[in-house]
Amino acid sequence: MPAFYRTYRPKTFSEVVGQEHIVRAIENSIEHDKIGHAYLFTGPRGTGKTTLARLLAKAVNCTDRKGAEPCGKCQNCKLIQDGRSLDLIEFDAATHTQVEKMRDILEGVPTPPVSGRYKVYIIDEAHMLSTGAWNAFLKTLEEPPAHAIFVLATTALHKVPETIISRCQRFDLSRFPVDQIVAKLERIAKIEKIRIDDAALRMIALSAEGGMRDAESLLTQVSSLQESPITEDDAALILGTTSQEKLERLATVLAGRDLPAALAAVRTLSEAGENFTAFVPAFLRYLRVVLLASIDTKAAEADLASFTKEQRSTLLGLAGRFSPDEIVLLIELFQKADADLKNSSIPELPVEIAIVKFMGSSGRAETAAPDDTDTPPAPPAPAAPKRETRKETTDTPPAKPKTVSRAEQPEKPALSLETHPGEPETTPTKSSASPFSIHDVKDRWRDIIREATKLNASLTLALTNAKPVRTEGNTVTVSVKFPFHKERLADPGNQLTLAQAFDTILSAKTKVAVVVDAPGEERHNPLVSQALAVLGGKVV
Repeated sequence: MPAFYRTYRPKTFSEVVGQEHIVRAIENSIEHDKIGHAYLFTGPRGTGKTTLARLLAKAVNCTDRKGAEPCGKCQNCKLIQDGRSLDLIEFDAATHTQVEKMRDILEGVPTPPVSGRYKVYIIDEAHMLSTGAWNAFLKTLEEPPAHAIFVLATTALHKVPETIISRCQRFDLSRFPVDQIVAKLERIAKIEKIRIDDAALRMIALSAEGGMRDAESLLTQVSSLQESPITEDDAALILGTTSQEKLERLATVLAGRDLPAALAAVRTLSEAGENFTAFVPAFLRYLRVVLLASIDTKAAEADLASFTKEQRSTLLGLAGRFSPDEIVLLIELFQKADADLKNSSIPELPVEIAIVKFMGSSGRAETAAPDDTDTPPAPPAPAAPKRETRKETTDTPPAKPKTVSRAEQPEKPALSLETHPGEPETTPTKSSASPFSIHDVKDRWRDIIREATKLNASLTLALTNAKPVRTEGNTVTVSVKFPFHKERLADPGNQLTLAQAFDTILSAKTKVAVVVDAPGEERHNPLVSQALAVLGGKVV
């Protein structure tokens, strides 16, 4: 079976999918006979750079052209289409990088074309040329003969010398949207009488990562199954990727914070022979769209267009169940899992570790009421006089349980949380050696976070999962749940940012120490913590 990307390569400009602005610019230059002597096509692989170069060569040499479109029937068109034209010279710079090869090509430039109006030189993967080859080419490019046109194609523009770029008409080709790729694959499948599910076509389009040629090559592979029809699972088997259903299933159990179900889902994937080196990148791409949708649906419109109605509904539902910070944490953890997969002797282990770390994060536990019917509710705190520095009322009960530390509790006449029986009660005050107390820091903590993230947005996740625990002189100690958050906040550059934020909010020069919560404290249920704070005592 011939490769579809060869069979269905565009033969006219009207057949080109996407890149409309570039096609229009080339057509205008041909129609008005303002053809440049050098063109530079740059963009990812499979986006049509060489195809446009060949169409340009065909159009400028066509003897019966209608507007900008080559007729496809004259001798010059047929010779170029069949790859037999002496006026079209294609040069693969990836295999001919030496200056000698370039000189051999350039020796024929002064010779007039054989049958057409122009000699067209297509230099593919131009960035691979050596410095000597570029220097040899530059002289010809500065003073080209009127009958010569040079077309350079490259996937790495930064490797092309500026002296070359400045002498070319540059066109940047972009990746194809998924819906455009799917539309062309549907047309090919219809012509070739291939019965294939829409979900399988979408999987092929996603796997191609914006490259039309790659998508057509993958369709050639998948069509060799000879199944009727070819399903998404069939395509996944050939492509080594994963189905949308599996991504949605894992995301759903993660949104429900169901650790056993999430680990069971990973086990099911492993038992089914899932390739985790393909699954994790696919899951990261899915999480990215969920993140965009959780912030603003409009920001994800382009990505959502490639999903079916049912898939969009599921994704938007998931976006509503995660906070942006939680999705960012998930992405960070799965990116690490993706890197660790290369060295893991147990394929699913990095994924399981990422899931356990996410479930252990405090993001949702601190904002949602615990669903633990075995834990008795904490008794209400006795009435207490209002503290002058913390104006609080107890008339309205809180909307949801909140972990209250001893330092935050109001004073009680019966037994102080800061003393033991038989000792006089004391009210926490600012130390004589410190310009602020822990209460001051806690009162302004949200303002401090806001100021710090204004200076460095990457600190948002670490700070929202952190809490101030004590002050000593000008040093504030902050506790976090995870070591990687400690590493982030302890970074010297981030320490300067934090010091600046504290200075702005508290009007005092401050140093910040970071510690990781003790494992025992980390597992406290919010209601248990409340009971400990109100009644005193400790967990045994």
